[in-house]
Amino acid sequence: MKNRKILCAVLAFALAASIFTACGPKKGGESTVPVSSFGTESVPAASSDAPSEPPAPSSSTPPAPTNEPAQSQPGQVLDITTDNKAFDALFKKNPIDKKYIQESNNALSSVDMVKLSNKYAGIWEKEITSAYTRLCKLVKGGELTKIKDGQTAWENGKSEALKKINDSAQAAGGSMAQVNEASAVMDFYRSRAAQLYRALYSYDKNFSYAYQ
Repeated sequence: MKNRKILCAVLAFALAASIFTACGPKKGGESTVPVSSFGTESVPAASSDAPSEPPAPSSSTPPAPTNEPAQSQPGQVLDITTDNKAFDALFKKNPIDKKYIQESNNALSSVDMVKLSNKYAGIWEKEITSAYTRLCKLVKGGELTKIKDGQTAWENGKSEALKKINDSAQAAGGSMAQVNEASAVMDFYRSRAAQLYRALYSYDKNFSYAYQ
């Protein structure tokens, strides 16, 4: 009985030793579990050749368009703008401009346009005299003094202003130089007449033009 116990113990020890040997690490210490490739791949770097973002559009905006010519132009009339919109609308309907535009459509040559502008420059010069004369009859006191001083200053500066118009036309040169000069002179007188009629409008909203 005792010998049987000893034999069983030896057999059990031998069995345990064989199991331990079979489950131990292989030679060289290599793991039997394969190394996963996930997480080991490198992320491609961003290319330096990637297109850059387009520049932001300029916030500057071209200027809004206007109907008023940049300068005197044959066959056209410059818009008159004052501190009174009602007067501006009334002046825009004046019979002189209406007739000028009508006649300019029939001007067939540069000579015709020069003659036409000279004609209407003379007409507007007469309107200056007419408007000023009527103002002097209606206005009193300090306001009359201002009007007279303003007219005197305009008269004194007229020669120089006309010379500048001539110099500018000559500097531009070309076949249209005389046409442009005549047109600018007409606008010079027309502009002054409009100023005086604007003053007259404050005293007589039913004023009339000398031109018939």
